[in-house]
Amino acid sequence: MTVLLSPWCLASCGGVQPADEEYVAAPPEGEEEGEESASQDTIEEHFQKADKLLADENGPEALLELQEVARRLDPNDPRMLRYHERIGSVHFAENDFTAAKESYTRAIKLSKDLRVEDAAVADVYTGMGLCLLRERNNAYAAKFFRKALSLDPPKATRKAIEAQLQRIESPAGP
Repeated sequence: MTVLLSPWCLASCGGVQPADEEYVAAPPEGEEEGEESASQDTIEEHFQKADKLLADENGPEALLELQEVARRLDPNDPRMLRYHERIGSVHFAENDFTAAKESYTRAIKLSKDLRVEDAAVADVYTGMGLCLLRERNNAYAAKFFRKALSLDPPKATRKAIEAQLQRIESPAGP
């Protein structure tokens, strides 16, 4: 399986558990409320499918899975942070850094509105840092990487961010 982004950008939602009420839409026509349909997936399953599709370099299909997530979630649900981060990751993988930064900016704003500071938000700051790094804006990228570190990301993420910072901050070799 090919991973397009550094491992820390593919991190999960940082411990945010799905709510009991997964669906906001009415059941499909012909089904009674409460009946399970084999075609209905939970929000977490849509996230997992999107991650797999992104790893398989299928950005358009990953976006469709993520659109289904957005359709089912309240705009102020903390899982929307993960949604925006994943949308940013799809755009990043497609080298559309402007769109990726827009998604990461939405996630940052939502994290501030919801007062969330966790590993999921660290992934957002890391993604923004990676965009800026690809645009050769190293100084600004370093600020986002440092913010990601301040949010106590998982160990593997921390090591990857520290490696990026070391690369940015070390003088160029001979």
